[in-house]
Amino acid sequence: MSMRPIVLRSREVLREGREKAFQQHRSGSPGTQVSTLLADLYDDVVLDIFNEAIREYATDDRLSGLCLVAHGGFGRRDLAPYSDADLMLLTTPKSESLATIISGVLTRDLGDSGIQPGLSIRTAPEACSMSWADPIIYSSLAESRLLAGSLQLYKKYFDAFRHGAMQRSKSIISDIIAARREERTKWGETNYLLRPNVKRSRGSLRDIQLIRWIGFARYGETDLDRLLKLGALPEEDYRKVRQAYRFMLRLRNELHFREGKSQDVLDRPTQMEIADQWGYTGTDGVLPVEQFMQDYFDQTRNVRYAASYFSEDAQSRPLIHRIFERVFSRSIDDKIRMGPTHIWVREQALESFAANLPDVLMLMSLANQHCRRIAHPTWQAIRLAMQDRTPTPPDAETIDAFLSLLSRPGQLAPLLSRLHELRIIEQLIPEFKRMRGLLQFNAYHKYTVDAHSLLAIEAATNMQDSPDGMGRRYRRIDDKRLLHLALLIHDIGKGYEEDHCIVGARIARDTAARLMLDPTTAETLEWLVLKHLAVNVTAFRHDLSDPEIVLAFAAEVGSIRRLELLVVHSVADLIAVGPGVATDWKLNLIEDLYKRTRRYFDSGDLPGSPNDPEIESTRGRVQSELNAAKAPAQAFELLEQVPLSLLSRCEPDDLASEIMVIVNQPDRDTKTITMCRFDASIKALRYTVIRREDKHSIGTFARATGALSTSGLTILRAQIEMVGDFAWDHFWVIDPEYPDGDVPEHRTAEVRKQLCHLLDDPTAPLPPYRSRWKPNTSVEPKKVKVLPKKVVFDNDTVDRYTILSFFAYDEVGLLYRIASALAEKRLVLSFAKIDTHLDQVADVFYVTEADGSKLTDTYRQTEIRAALLDAVS
Repeated sequence: MSMRPIVLRSREVLREGREKAFQQHRSGSPGTQVSTLLADLYDDVVLDIFNEAIREYATDDRLSGLCLVAHGGFGRRDLAPYSDADLMLLTTPKSESLATIISGVLTRDLGDSGIQPGLSIRTAPEACSMSWADPIIYSSLAESRLLAGSLQLYKKYFDAFRHGAMQRSKSIISDIIAARREERTKWGETNYLLRPNVKRSRGSLRDIQLIRWIGFARYGETDLDRLLKLGALPEEDYRKVRQAYRFMLRLRNELHFREGKSQDVLDRPTQMEIADQWGYTGTDGVLPVEQFMQDYFDQTRNVRYAASYFSEDAQSRPLIHRIFERVFSRSIDDKIRMGPTHIWVREQALESFAANLPDVLMLMSLANQHCRRIAHPTWQAIRLAMQDRTPTPPDAETIDAFLSLLSRPGQLAPLLSRLHELRIIEQLIPEFKRMRGLLQFNAYHKYTVDAHSLLAIEAATNMQDSPDGMGRRYRRIDDKRLLHLALLIHDIGKGYEEDHCIVGARIARDTAARLMLDPTTAETLEWLVLKHLAVNVTAFRHDLSDPEIVLAFAAEVGSIRRLELLVVHSVADLIAVGPGVATDWKLNLIEDLYKRTRRYFDSGDLPGSPNDPEIESTRGRVQSELNAAKAPAQAFELLEQVPLSLLSRCEPDDLASEIMVIVNQPDRDTKTITMCRFDASIKALRYTVIRREDKHSIGTFARATGALSTSGLTILRAQIEMVGDFAWDHFWVIDPEYPDGDVPEHRTAEVRKQLCHLLDDPTAPLPPYRSRWKPNTSVEPKKVKVLPKKVVFDNDTVDRYTILSFFAYDEVGLLYRIASALAEKRLVLSFAKIDTHLDQVADVFYVTEADGSKLTDTYRQTEIRAALLDAVS
């Protein structure tokens, strides 16, 4: 079927127009100019198609009851190259039948031409009533613009819409702010995202639009220039918002032109390409991409501020609330008053108070101590005064006020965020300036270094009311300023070539001196920053049932006080990495490490040692289970051979049932036994693989991981033991096809059958890997692989094994390839922990040579390292 002439003509106009806009964009024109050019292009195409659609109805009197309205981004005229065109056919009841016909033609021809239309048919009363009920419809129609048709009909509609919005301003403003808050929850509550959406994330174009929508409800105006003239928008905010508007429109246009389609997400590879394209050269120690993203974060921070305060002004409390606050307030001193919910500075003292940093910090400390909000007029004055303040080294009064602020949870995190936005923290801790907007090139971290640090403080202070063990530990910490300060600067060493923990410890030492901390507190601060990864490394990468691991960790920590500080710090740090990172499995491992170490400090007993009463208790309970099952003698003989590590990590009833399966195996020639059960403690399936062998077979682990991986399972953890003649392996896995954990029996039976087949027949080829495990998922973002692959050998931590750690970016089948490489090099595996951080793996293997000796030979280590690195594609 041939295209209609209007479609062919429109396609060519669009192609030429987008090319012209692209050339203008490439020449460096401001984003507003390019977007205006694109809006003119869309106007021409839409009007041409509309005029063609109504041509045969030129004499139809129903046509006088129609008008075509652009709204949303099209109405605003800030289109990107591949934006949708939001249109409304406004109609009178008499003209609705004609509107339906023309709407169909418009939708068809615009879509065929290359513009995706969002077209609705509404009468004026319908448009208004739907807007009052739905903040999304309101926000789009607030940007209405007449394209064609009856001017009288449009004017009547828009006057009624403006008047109705201003009449309902209070409820409309509340609704659109709530809708924006919900959108931010999805796209990012902070503007310091490593992979932001330039349209919807915090501080993005959407927050500029929020100012316009609130302005329309309150003043009947969306134009920023008019809001400035009305005194609704402060001049400084106006200037910064306009600057950010130009920057973000240019950036959004860049994304659309690069992809040749609508694209608003700024991913890592694109950040690097744009930084190069836009001429960022970087500075000493700052990459071009970091310089570009710091510009982006500066712009979004300014928008976030302006939108936040414009929203707060628009939501000013009713007079009765303000009167109540004043009547029931009390004087803190001659400058400050505090009411039931707010704290503020008296108007006559505000100008001098706002410019005095010690006074401002003292006010924030009071607000934090009493859980009061700083009244908007007071904070607005502080914000303006601090922007003009010349930075100076902090004096003793300023330092005392800052440390007082850090000493309580309250509203500490948002208050510190405000100080950071005003660049005050870096006046107290100069090295903090480098953290501002600092990128982290991995998918493990979701936020910039500074945002992550502030979120870590928020995670810690949220523990204040938590009833669990971590909450109790947080409340037991007497000097919370130490913990909060450590969280604030724990990653301050990032961005240097040297290990960030070592750099951070040096900066912590300097910070302690600058803040005049006592020697004991200074030493603990330096130690916390230096060792802030120790809990995660030990809990996630080592065998916690090994007494040597617990003893080494306890020696590193040194005291119960430091243990509790470090554990709380580690959990807060983990939570702040990003949503879903602090899984139950990881938190349970940290809790297990804490309890084992705490027990050693309390009693001197090491969990897992031969005299461990818990081990003997477990062995006794297994014996009771076996007695109750009337187990044969060989079951008790097998139990005597079970190593301490297996006894310490298995539930007695699980271990007893596994022993019974072995001794009751009817076919003694069957080598492999498999079982599967759900492990509620880490919310994962546990596959048990028991295989009869004369000695631990080299290659068994490789084929088992291959069987599980090619079945589509994600392996979280693996543990390998030798019990008499049996290799006794446990694998904890997640099945992506059943994310809720309710895996049907036929699925586990299929996996078990695969395990037996591939282990009992070493010549059987592995099935191919699936290209994707999760159905119906969105396309994964491109990855920037800037971190090195690394293999580390540790012969000092435990006596019997070499601990081999492997760090790389995750790939489908990677664990199988690693295990196969180890098998090819004739290494015996005794324990493995698989730790995947979204796109990166940190796998740990306890290995020996085939004769049971450690890997101490340098040449041998080099050979194995090369084989493992070759295993990564």
